[in-house]
Amino acid sequence: MQLRVRWWTYLMVVVVGLVILAPFAWMVITALMTTAQTLQIPPSVIPTPPTLDGVQQVLEKLPFLRLLGNTVVVSIGRALLTLIICSLAAYALAIIKVRGARIILLVVLTLIMVPSDIFIIPSFSIVSALHLTNTLAALVLPNIFDVFGVFLLYQFFRGIPRELIEAARIDGASHARILFTIVVPVSRSGLIALAILTVLNEWKELLWPIVVNRDVDQLTLGPGIALLRGTAVTDWNVLMSAGVMAALPMILIFLLLQRNFVSSFATSGLK
Repeated sequence: MQLRVRWWTYLMVVVVGLVILAPFAWMVITALMTTAQTLQIPPSVIPTPPTLDGVQQVLEKLPFLRLLGNTVVVSIGRALLTLIICSLAAYALAIIKVRGARIILLVVLTLIMVPSDIFIIPSFSIVSALHLTNTLAALVLPNIFDVFGVFLLYQFFRGIPRELIEAARIDGASHARILFTIVVPVSRSGLIALAILTVLNEWKELLWPIVVNRDVDQLTLGPGIALLRGTAVTDWNVLMSAGVMAALPMILIFLLLQRNFVSSFATSGLK
């Protein structure tokens, strides 16, 4: 039976979409203004004329390309390690069904509700003991285990037909071969979704890089952009320009992979 979509449904979608996009649109508009235009009262809605002075000042005040490179390296490293560790953990819980799997899964679900900020002090103690402070490795290693990622992949792996796994076991396939040749390809959309979420979390990370690293050259975009905020006066066009420049890569990634991202949650059993 085909459901009929009423006109007010489209109206609600448009209104919600405009509310969500309004802050980003205001950020883009402010980024195209001069400093004087951002201080006008009443505020100007349309930059006259549009200018890219904010972008130029961002490149002058910050090593933006270095921060962007650090963010890309850290995000890719964290995503790859997270995919490996979460895949192994989810495989053990969903396919092998190790002893105490239900208890472990309950612990995982409990940890999802625990704020990650409470782990900052023990994570810093471990990183400091390993003499990894003020390095990019310190930004990657404490965050490679993602409890939500384990639960997400568990949902995917659990839906794989058991007969397929048993047939591979009869043929003499090891657990590693089953994981990387059968389970991972079947769960590709879930892995892509987890990778996008991991990169997004790292891209907007602010607190941990400031805690563990001191040099600007070892920071990522989040804390780097925060340095543009002045103590007395802030050039909002410069700050918004940096925000737009930092957000564009993630917007492009999401637009390219949005079909996999949406379908992953539609087929994983998560509502």
